[in-house]
Amino acid sequence: MNSSYINSVEYKDIFDTILYLNKPKNILEIGILDGYSLELFAKYNNETKIKAYDIFEEFNGNHPDKEKLLTYFKDYTNVSIDYGNFYELYNTLNSTYDIIHIDIANNGDVYEYAIENYLSKLNNNGILLLEGGSKERDRVEWMKKYSKPQIQPVLCKYKNDYNILTIGTVPSVTLIQKKI
Repeated sequence: MNSSYINSVEYKDIFDTILYLNKPKNILEIGILDGYSLELFAKYNNETKIKAYDIFEEFNGNHPDKEKLLTYFKDYTNVSIDYGNFYELYNTLNSTYDIIHIDIANNGDVYEYAIENYLSKLNNNGILLLEGGSKERDRVEWMKKYSKPQIQPVLCKYKNDYNILTIGTVPSVTLIQKKI
């Protein structure tokens, strides 16, 4: 299965640990690709409700095949897969979540927007998970090629306001949680 989390770091173990400790009842996933993290979340507990969104073929790059995903996840009664644009979706969300996972070609702008708009959609003790966040991830070829804003400066900007932990190098994952 294609995923940005394929590397020497065992992201499956990291996600499993987050699920075990957080015991989420509902998860929001933005950016699906082939469904690697979505499947990890879905297998955790069939009572955990997962809403997964993507812009599918509208993304100019490596994007998911919606029909293939719908077929693959058809037996997961706790998963819904729909079209949803990251920059518009937060306005339509009527509930809060225990985990929000965002993996959409993340860069500094995506992080800034996620922190400013999606953290408010978390329950107390909820976790915002974002692909990326390491210094090494900020230097990947496509970030430089397309002059994408780095993530590290955004994390530095918010480090006193939130609990922030980045794990791994390339890829990496960042956990952000409200300070309570």
